[in-house]
Amino acid sequence: MGHFVQVGNTGQYIDTYQVNDGTQNVDRQGIVIVDTSTYAAAAVVQNAEPASTDYALTIRRACVGNSIYYAVSAASTNAANIKASAGRVTGWVIFNNADYPVYVKFYNTAGTPTPGTGVVYVIGVQSGTHANFSDGDGLAFATGIGISITKGIADADATAVLAGDCVVNINYK
Repeated sequence: MGHFVQVGNTGQYIDTYQVNDGTQNVDRQGIVIVDTSTYAAAAVVQNAEPASTDYALTIRRACVGNSIYYAVSAASTNAANIKASAGRVTGWVIFNNADYPVYVKFYNTAGTPTPGTGVVYVIGVQSGTHANFSDGDGLAFATGIGISITKGIADADATAVLAGDCVVNINYK
């Protein structure tokens, strides 16, 4: 467990813990963040999603290991499953080559989505323009990540785009 290391001649101590780095034990300084008004208000640093009852600082790994979904639109709604399990969309670059706006719609699903039902996020891209987004934390999808591309903005719209009207690049993990 932990042990204390004395700092200088002041008599103050630092709490340390031994962890193994794979080849040897290493002492690491333990840090607890507290509210000085009450003993019960302490937070630990944890490498996991906190429960609703936890008081914690959550550490997430750096945005590495992203996968890429790439598609040039076909003459359809282009419904596709990007990831069949929980994940995060961490970025996109979408170019609209059509003479009308296109809408890339996201679904929280482990299977291929049904365009016009269950939309949770929409990206609208005007004719001849592109949309960019990048964020290490990204947008969380608890079940899976699905997309479609439609001509209409309404969640219930399932109007197909034409072949070659849109290029979609989605970064996810």
